[in-house]
Amino acid sequence: MELMVVVAIIAVIAGIVVPNYVHARRQAAVSNTQANMKQIATALELYFADKQDYPVGSHVNVTPALFGGPGNGYLNATPENNHQDYVYTYGGGAGLAPTYDLEDPVMYDAASIVNVSLGPSATDTQRTCGDTGTCSRLHYDPRYGIYGLNQ
Repeated sequence: MELMVVVAIIAVIAGIVVPNYVHARRQAAVSNTQANMKQIATALELYFADKQDYPVGSHVNVTPALFGGPGNGYLNATPENNHQDYVYTYGGGAGLAPTYDLEDPVMYDAASIVNVSLGPSATDTQRTCGDTGTCSRLHYDPRYGIYGLNQ
């Protein structure tokens, strides 16, 4: 009888802890992606300050080659997301308005990015991904910062 009570208590505790752990891992993945996107944006702004333009490219992978190859002063390593088989992509530079955008190819569940802004598609009533429940990707541009997309 006492053994059954102990097993029941352990089962209840596991039922509480496991879902919280899964949610925390998803949130950590989103935070890692946001930090990587900010790091890439900083490298792009430093590049712009030196060259008066952004690197040329349309949907190219973000690697040190984008900034002139290994040993450049902007980005020394390819940023890794939580799914190492995915690479962030970039578009901007060369004759375009002085701007750029970054995309994370990883699909997230809506609950993981519920507090992320909707960026340019935000309205007075829908300002975050949690307001729509439809965001699944993260995007970055200098005007709006990091925001969620429905793709």
